[in-house]
Amino acid sequence: MNTLKRTITLLGFLLFSFVVFSQTVEDAGAKYNEGNTAMQNKQYADAVTLYNDALAMADAAGPDADQLKGNIQTQLINAYLKNGLVFYKNKNYNAAITNLNQSYKLAKSTGDDTMANKLAGYIAKLHSSKGLSLIKQKKLDDALVEFKNARVTNPKCVISFYGEGIVYKDKGDMTEMMSSFDKAIQYGTENQKMVKYANKAKSVAAIGLLAEATKELQKEHAAKAVEYINNSFKYKAADGETYYYLSVAYNKLKKYGEAIAAAKKSIGMKEGDKSDVYFQLGQAYEGKGDNTSACSAFKKVTTGPNVDAAKYEIKEKLKCG
Repeated sequence: MNTLKRTITLLGFLLFSFVVFSQTVEDAGAKYNEGNTAMQNKQYADAVTLYNDALAMADAAGPDADQLKGNIQTQLINAYLKNGLVFYKNKNYNAAITNLNQSYKLAKSTGDDTMANKLAGYIAKLHSSKGLSLIKQKKLDDALVEFKNARVTNPKCVISFYGEGIVYKDKGDMTEMMSSFDKAIQYGTENQKMVKYANKAKSVAAIGLLAEATKELQKEHAAKAVEYINNSFKYKAADGETYYYLSVAYNKLKKYGEAIAAAKKSIGMKEGDKSDVYFQLGQAYEGKGDNTSACSAFKKVTTGPNVDAAKYEIKEKLKCG
């Protein structure tokens, strides 16, 4: 009798367990369908919550829910992605990154390498966008962190190297600036979609080097100015203004032959009045001992702050007549 009771009790428990188990799978499926409806209505935040609930139910249901679980995971990856992009459009970078990281982790854990690679690119772009926004807020060190974070998922992220170059330019670190921009140019040239950033890197690098060169000239650091100007040629073909500054720097270093060559190139390229260049050319010829050529150059200084100095050279020092 006791044995019969135990058997009946055991059968009852197994039947109860089967019913509960079946209801759990059924409930997981129902919750999954609710998530699909939310996705169709573009209610992505709701879809994330519903799919997570469905996934928890499927986990509790055991092996019989494996197929359903796979479907839920696929949709949850998409829901996190869609929700993250909504935040990105609203420039809520932190929330966007959080959602895409969840999507990325789930894609990796389920072996969806195609989606994981796609998400890796998105995440890198998000960190880079956040970094660029921090530059505008003058939070340069925080921006650097974001650019480095971008390369965790995409080591060749062009935008991150471009942004990093801007940070170092603003910090006045030309060595690091060039290193970052060089990578942006290299990887940007390899990727048709990123060529514009490669071109922007070239332009900003050249402008940054020339700006820093003028600062060095003001501090009487002519050798450093020459270094920066010559480096700028790697990123952008020199113009008349660049060669003018180069002639100023070479004159300060008493490298008169190089100053003459730079000044002549400037005169050949520069538009409009060239009095400032002719003054540098006159100084270079004078330094080299060619007084005739110096006089000729000084006589062409007709405007600007160097007119009186040129007249003094002509009449008092060189006695040009």
